[in-house]
Amino acid sequence: MGRYTEGGTIAAEATPRGRGGISVVRISGPQSLSIAQQLFDKPLPQPGSFKFGTLKTVEGDLIDEGVASLFAAHHSYTGEDVVELSIHGSPAVVSLLLDEIYRLGARPAEPGEFTLRAFLNGRLDLTQAEGVGDLIAASSTQAARQAARQMTGKLTQAVERTAQIVEQLLALTELELDFVEEDVELTSADERLAQIDQAVIYCQEMLKGYRAARSIREGVKVALLGAPNVGKSSLFNALIGEERAIVHKTPGTTRDLISAKRVIEGVEFEFFDAAGIRKGEGEIEDEGVRRAVKSAEEADIILEVDSVDVPAESQGSKRSILIRNKADLPHSTAPGRLFVSALNGDGMMELKAALIKMAIGDEGAGEATVTRERHYQLISRAMEDLKRGRELVLNCTPTEFIAEEWRDALGLLDELTGKRRLPEILNTIFGEFCIGK
Repeated sequence: MGRYTEGGTIAAEATPRGRGGISVVRISGPQSLSIAQQLFDKPLPQPGSFKFGTLKTVEGDLIDEGVASLFAAHHSYTGEDVVELSIHGSPAVVSLLLDEIYRLGARPAEPGEFTLRAFLNGRLDLTQAEGVGDLIAASSTQAARQAARQMTGKLTQAVERTAQIVEQLLALTELELDFVEEDVELTSADERLAQIDQAVIYCQEMLKGYRAARSIREGVKVALLGAPNVGKSSLFNALIGEERAIVHKTPGTTRDLISAKRVIEGVEFEFFDAAGIRKGEGEIEDEGVRRAVKSAEEADIILEVDSVDVPAESQGSKRSILIRNKADLPHSTAPGRLFVSALNGDGMMELKAALIKMAIGDEGAGEATVTRERHYQLISRAMEDLKRGRELVLNCTPTEFIAEEWRDALGLLDELTGKRRLPEILNTIFGEFCIGK
């Protein structure tokens, strides 16, 4: 875990940087109480309570008035003694206080180090810690609710019940290996197959709805593509609810890539308005077209926009929604296409519903659905190990080969919750956190 295992006492501002009503400085570690007491002019409060007082430098110079809160080890967020100092929300005052804290023996906390300590001290498992990070980063109501469920341990519980079955299978298999010469069979093949099938079902339940969960967590990128003058910029403005893109009848008005975010039914969408697709109109516009193509390659959903006053050209793909814009003009129907009018709003509700359906599918994320690619890959690989083990049981394969499948599956499940600690994974996960959390 490299820099995260330095130990000692750490400190950082726990509230967002900048001016505000208050700022909170958090200190965690073996020296947190002694450091805070040297700065606070009154005896520190009892654990779980707070006290108002004055903060001064070691030399006695005034820093600020504030409130000290004390959380004893085993009852704090980090599992260590923690003191939180609430002061006026001035960046200058925060810097002065932190400088004094560092001078007295603490060091600046790394990103996510408070939560890492909570994990290392058994206050959180790895999926719950990831839920903390996701909750802080949540940009929509659904993302916040999903992260909050993960923080409560719903996913952990689902992983643990699966791991318990695998542990039982492994224990029985290894016990039989100890009695291989006696040819002892502790459970029947049918009993083992039933256990394996149940574990596979649990894995499938965790994977079900992953696409929806990932879209909710990460947001959805949507690119608007089409020929010039089909009304892409007008549609872009209608989708985001404000006039961001310039709308003009002159072809090639949009040359650069414009983006904006909008939350629809609790899911964050980021829309990209790009240049109309045509060639040979100059170096600047050609660059705009190149960027438009690139935005489509990176998008989760593509809105292929035509206009009712020109022949339909879009072919569509699994990632596409085919749109006929300017439906306020006279037009005929066309199967498989959504008719909208960015001018008067016709069809916009249907378009938003289509976006939600394509983003999260017909099945929503469950309470214990995996939310990250890391989760998805580990559960998928564990399930494949279980299925291979099932085939080995059916084929009466020697016990030592079956045991290997159970060991591999259990290792993957333990990696998911953090029982199996891999330094590079911890560095990646906690490095995504903000400083102070």
